[in-house]
Amino acid sequence: MPQITRQLLRRRAEHNEGILSTLEEISLHQEELESINEVLATTCRKIKILYLQNNIIPKMENLHHMKDLQYLNLALNNITKIEGLGNCEFLNKLDLTVNFIDFDTLEESIDHLVSRVTLRDLYLLGNPAQVNWPHFNDYVIAKLPQLQHLDGGEITRSMQIKARQQLPQLEVELRHLAEQARRKKAEKASKVKKSSTTVNRTVAASGAVVEDVDEDEDVREGRVDDEDDANRMTENTPEERVKIYQELAQQKREKEERERTNAPKERDYEAEHAESVTAVRQKESELPDMEIRQKNEGGWDFTWDEDSKPGHIILEVHTPRFLDSSLIDVDVHPTYISVIIKSKLLRLRLPSEVQVSTSRCQRSKTSGHLSVIMPKVNPREPALTVKMDPKQLRANANQARQASASSSSSSATNSAINSRVKYTSKAKAPSIHELMMQEATSAGATVVSADNGGLLDAQVGSQFSKAVDVANIIPQKKQDAILEVLPPTPPPAGGNASLITELDMTALD
Repeated sequence: MPQITRQLLRRRAEHNEGILSTLEEISLHQEELESINEVLATTCRKIKILYLQNNIIPKMENLHHMKDLQYLNLALNNITKIEGLGNCEFLNKLDLTVNFIDFDTLEESIDHLVSRVTLRDLYLLGNPAQVNWPHFNDYVIAKLPQLQHLDGGEITRSMQIKARQQLPQLEVELRHLAEQARRKKAEKASKVKKSSTTVNRTVAASGAVVEDVDEDEDVREGRVDDEDDANRMTENTPEERVKIYQELAQQKREKEERERTNAPKERDYEAEHAESVTAVRQKESELPDMEIRQKNEGGWDFTWDEDSKPGHIILEVHTPRFLDSSLIDVDVHPTYISVIIKSKLLRLRLPSEVQVSTSRCQRSKTSGHLSVIMPKVNPREPALTVKMDPKQLRANANQARQASASSSSSSATNSAINSRVKYTSKAKAPSIHELMMQEATSAGATVVSADNGGLLDAQVGSQFSKAVDVANIIPQKKQDAILEVLPPTPPPAGGNASLITELDMTALD
């Protein structure tokens, strides 16, 4: 069963930062404690409030060092007699609810509290003497005039006067009840001792062995049905309570053992980090600079900065704020940088060649980010990087992907709609320029350029018949739409040489 130890006291003294010498209040309830040992008394001498309820403590002991004790809670324990409070001069409240103070120890217990003149509140509800004696409260009130509350109820002046008048008669009655209680306990102890030998074997006339087995043995040997065993009522005795708490303690230990077994193994991050650094550095030393590849095993966010400090390259890695700096290892080379963060490698090629010997690292105390400041070999070399937040870069990339996806989906939707819907359109009426061009080129006319200030000669067959001003036929911007130059034809007799060019009517339209 558990015992009171310094480790337990420090764990329950977290509100006092684990300091035991100045501890004034502590709660040790539901710890299955079997005793109040000297560790509590000698270590916590300044205790004023002590909670020890819901344990199986059978005796009030080792309390003489606690002179400043004001409130003691020993409810739901196995206390049979009030004792050990002789040096607790300032005791104001005592809680002994549901213990085992019976008639044979009641008189001695109450006499022990007479000298506690500061005692104001007393709780004895649920004890055998309180349950089985109707005049229990009158006796306690008469014996302890300093009390103001008994079992949570206020004690009035009239109650005290009435109790004192009945005190002689109550004392005689109590002694008689105490004698009966001692006699019953003695009979029960002898019965238990006698029943220790539960099996009496007698040999019958036929030679068979007859066993006399009592009910308790049936329970111990498992000959009682499970349903009957579950419904069987246990006695309210210190022994039964000890058994119950032992079972609870065993279940608690099994649960803790399962939790320890199923809990994840504790990792030695420093050892893992050291092994990872050794392996990576050895591998990098064996490879030439041209074969060094960029890696980001931890997925760390980082930014380059060449503007805030001219002539330097600053790499800022967004490491966690509470990450121990011993788990970070930085190795700067002229053309690349290698950072190992908690066994995860971050290797990047540098935009420019840097000076390794004068490079330095810094860590922010507010954000925890790691900054590596590396001077350039050529300080006048222009910057090749633009400082931008990694989150913004990812957001821009996501927007671009969404835009491209939406455009492709919209084009696909439009094409699908056009394939399903048939449009009917009327023939477009020719414009004035088209009508004039048709008139000028009617009868198989060919337009020939003569470089004569924008005038074109219309040739019918092999004869020149008339000249047409191109500016009056097509706009100036469409005169550059001559797509093909035809080979020159021999000029007519007496005419000037010219280049013959065919106009692309489709381009002119």
